[in-house]
Amino acid sequence: MKIEKGVSLAQFTTLRVGGKADAFVRVKDCDEAQQVLRFAQKENLPVYFLGSGANILFSDVGFRGLVIKNEIFSLEFSDTRVKVGSGIPLAALVMETAQRGLAGLQNLAGVPGTFGGGIAGNANEIGEKLISATLLDSAGEIKKVKQDYFAFAYRYSNLKKTGEFLVEGELQLENSAEDLRKQVAQLAREKVLKQPYEKTAGSWFKNPEGKKAWELITQSGCSGLRSGDAQVSKQHANFFQNVGHAKARDFLELEKQVKEAVQNQFGIELEREVVVVE
Repeated sequence: MKIEKGVSLAQFTTLRVGGKADAFVRVKDCDEAQQVLRFAQKENLPVYFLGSGANILFSDVGFRGLVIKNEIFSLEFSDTRVKVGSGIPLAALVMETAQRGLAGLQNLAGVPGTFGGGIAGNANEIGEKLISATLLDSAGEIKKVKQDYFAFAYRYSNLKKTGEFLVEGELQLENSAEDLRKQVAQLAREKVLKQPYEKTAGSWFKNPEGKKAWELITQSGCSGLRSGDAQVSKQHANFFQNVGHAKARDFLELEKQVKEAVQNQFGIELEREVVVVE
């Protein structure tokens, strides 16, 4: 394994924001991930698992530890089941399953991120399709678990609490006679028209129960609001964009202003969906 020092994290995030990591390494399979985790534990290094860099905001000072870039891209089909490496981009997974006539993941069309990140945050309820998974704990020990281990909920899985590394997961899909490729392409197009994708992290806040975060933000007069080079998108108010050379502190200040406006207008406290790593 090759460990790099002082790597800029901005280049690996969709927001293009973040300082440097003390150490940075790429892993391509379970064995490499085990080696890295054992090394980190021996050296007493904090670790952070990085996928596509969507849904994340690294601080301006970077990360005082080891960032592990997940490049486990394995994909294995067996009838209607598929074993998915955690580094596989969701877009690639959705298209590949659609091409094979396997239904169940169409609602993930246009969703950024990797399979591992999707499971960790239960993106569009992907956890409902999960049968089992292989995890690594902080010592690099392998753990085989079933779906119920993750305690999936709205935008949540137990991985957010345990900090374990997802190596791969097995999904149960269904055969379909429909042209799923057309469905996926149409859904992806619709999202492109509704949501900005240039230098954004995805949805910034979770939707409060029975409400839409973007509607609350818009009705609070925050559409287009700006702090430094961080701006609430005029296209979709639950997306924050880097419209220049924004810093992490710009996004945190913008978040503060939006939360205060929604709280004052509706008495609702918005909960952040984007992961902030400080």
